[in-house]
Amino acid sequence: MIISQLSKLFIFFFICITLICFSSSSNFPVQYSILGPNLDKLPSQDETIQLFQLWRKEHGLVYKDLKEMAKRFEIFLSNLNYIIEFNAKRSSPSGYLLGLNNFADWSPSEFQEIYLHSLDMPTDSAPKLNGPLLSCIAPASLDWRNKVAVTAIKNQGSCGSCWAFSAAGAIEGIHAITTGELISLSEQELVNCDRVSKGCNGGWVNKAFDWVISNGGITLEAEYPYTGKDGGNCNSDKVPIKATIDGYEQVEQSDNGLLCSIVKQPISICLNATDFQLYESGIFDGQQCSSSSKYTNHCVLIVGYDSSNGEDYWIVKNSWGTKWGINGYIWIKRNTGLPYGVCGMNAWAYNPTIRK
Repeated sequence: MIISQLSKLFIFFFICITLICFSSSSNFPVQYSILGPNLDKLPSQDETIQLFQLWRKEHGLVYKDLKEMAKRFEIFLSNLNYIIEFNAKRSSPSGYLLGLNNFADWSPSEFQEIYLHSLDMPTDSAPKLNGPLLSCIAPASLDWRNKVAVTAIKNQGSCGSCWAFSAAGAIEGIHAITTGELISLSEQELVNCDRVSKGCNGGWVNKAFDWVISNGGITLEAEYPYTGKDGGNCNSDKVPIKATIDGYEQVEQSDNGLLCSIVKQPISICLNATDFQLYESGIFDGQQCSSSSKYTNHCVLIVGYDSSNGEDYWIVKNSWGTKWGINGYIWIKRNTGLPYGVCGMNAWAYNPTIRK
């Protein structure tokens, strides 16, 4: 691997020279474009440096000094090696690919420390949907985005507040379905005011729902803007309530349970997302993650389902911005036969309720 051949000092020097020598990308090989995941071989040293500079430009990254740039380049190169090796092993046309997304200069440990927080899932009294709902009438495919029940992709930034984005997204969905009005709700209000959860250090979707119920509702994002920071005062008494729920249910822990819930509304789930970092496209099968119900570190929102080349998948909204995944979304394999689904995604699914 290239990284073993280059000392940090040489990388440091090489980057400095590249900033001068590669001011234009017009002659850069098309197959190494950062706009797609289809790198089929490791670039040369010169091409790798230029690729790094193009990637930095694409993502608007400016490092504090050349030492930091050298460190980030080293991580970028390690991730690039991994991406090429992983993608070469794809066995299905619908299988997932990795790519040089906005986390390509993060090490796995850095990524997990900031974005993924493993917390014990609390026991609660939410009723589980089971029995008759395990058999339901469902269309071949469904996408709540097409039914104007899903807001635009958001970005939680360097704050482990995925739980708040998942909960707010589920409330946005049921509110839109019930009232015909799609509104963007405040994740920051949940981060500041749900004291059971841990703000930027992780939290629980169901506890966010508990807070919304006890508060009598939640306000708009515009009224209580997202800062990506916790520890602030709860100012819920200073903003108007714009959406309410009267309860929530824990979904039956199976593919059919999720299916029979998603036909009614978008639903919140928590799962093991350790392998999400460099996801680019395709159906994520989670072969390298645990499907245990006891380990979760990230919460997202299921907004629909479909099939590709005979493989079924869930359409899942994430909160890492539009430069991650499929414009901010990930497709996760469904109907796997696993007790708790891919990466345990069936184990902790919730849907808020509004009684008409």
